[in-house]
Amino acid sequence: MATTTNYGWTTPDDTDLVKDGAAAIRTLGSSVDTTTKNLNPQTTTGALAYRSATANVNTALPIGTANQVLRVNSGGTAPEWATTADQTPLTTKGDLFGFDTADARIPIGTNGHILTADSTQSLGLKWAAPASGSFVGCGLYASADQTLTGGVDTAITFNSEYFDSDAFHSTSSNTSRITIPAGLGGKYLFAYSAVNTASAEANYNTSTLRKNGSAITEIKTLWSSVTYTTMTQTVIIDLVATDYIELYIESDANATIKNYRTFYCQKVG
Repeated sequence: MATTTNYGWTTPDDTDLVKDGAAAIRTLGSSVDTTTKNLNPQTTTGALAYRSATANVNTALPIGTANQVLRVNSGGTAPEWATTADQTPLTTKGDLFGFDTADARIPIGTNGHILTADSTQSLGLKWAAPASGSFVGCGLYASADQTLTGGVDTAITFNSEYFDSDAFHSTSSNTSRITIPAGLGGKYLFAYSAVNTASAEANYNTSTLRKNGSAITEIKTLWSSVTYTTMTQTVIIDLVATDYIELYIESDANATIKNYRTFYCQKVG
């Protein structure tokens, strides 16, 4: 007898007698029923079917439990339901994701700590206390008065130091200079204060900051009826290594710069 192309169901030939029709129909129906069942093996709600190794025969996969996911089994041969592990390693408020060979937890740090790159750590990061900022600069003063000749612009000297982080100043040579050390170029805040005393006939004094010998700022102060005046100035200057700054003062009459003069610089950028 003839068979169908896809499933091989038996059907009557064209020459079969009509009296054999009922039997042929039963045979065909049985074949259809068997194939249909093989292709739909599920027996419970939510079950799935997947192709088995046998042609035209599917295998039923019962529905999984709540929150399970469908995945391929470890042999790579069939689907299966599985309960997955939590996809995040984080457990505590403030935890961060890290990674080594897999996702990992970076626990929250201590209050005030900052996240810092550290190649010695398994995840390459750690929480650490921030480094304290290092002061860069100097503070100078003088232990004796300095005499000025009227009409002469004079470099003011400083033979003592409150502090000096990187040898900006020398107390033995070029004591008027603050010199920028190698590798420390940048923006610097300068401030000075000096008290000038002069005879009553003095009219003015001029204080000037010089960079490498050339004036960059100037303040002129007029004398009042008293015979002293205080000069102060604060300025930010962009400098490179070996640049030096000096304070010059000129009075129109002989004068004295008192020993409580000061000169400061601090790197600010």
